[in-house]
Amino acid sequence: HALIMIWIFLVYTKQTVIKIKLILILIFCLAVKRVAFSASLLDSGSGTFGPFNSHTPLVFRHVVANIGNAYNPNTGFFTAPVRGTYHFEFYIYGSGHASHPTGAWLVKNGENIFMAYEHQTNGLTNGSNGVTLLLEVGDVVFLRQSSNSRIYDNQNHHTTFSGHLLFTM
Repeated sequence: HALIMIWIFLVYTKQTVIKIKLILILIFCLAVKRVAFSASLLDSGSGTFGPFNSHTPLVFRHVVANIGNAYNPNTGFFTAPVRGTYHFEFYIYGSGHASHPTGAWLVKNGENIFMAYEHQTNGLTNGSNGVTLLLEVGDVVFLRQSSNSRIYDNQNHHTTFSGHLLFTM
């Protein structure tokens, strides 16, 4: 009888340990942040930004996704909520001009990382780029329009900025 009781206790303990492990895995999965955003420059209408005498932060107002709320549509800044590897893409659109290109930098914590740039004297222009970055909690990523450049957007949402967390570190 004692052996049966020990066996029942061990089976019960093993099942409890398995249940605890499953609960811990579930808690970990829920705790891992889901972070993704995508936005275009203008919420409505059409307009040309620039040229400006200095580099100017771009604020993307038409947000189509902001999972995790790491992108701020009032400032244009993405702030990393968790340490991890993130991927960003940006597309800029403009109309050709003899002395004003279309250009923007992706900026991390004030440092220019990658640029999208196009210069044509007429017609429509577009440039794009993408980057994968290791970000710490609180790192800030945004787009900065190049000085003397012009960027255009309209209801078709040509000028966009997107990013997402690939994995935590």
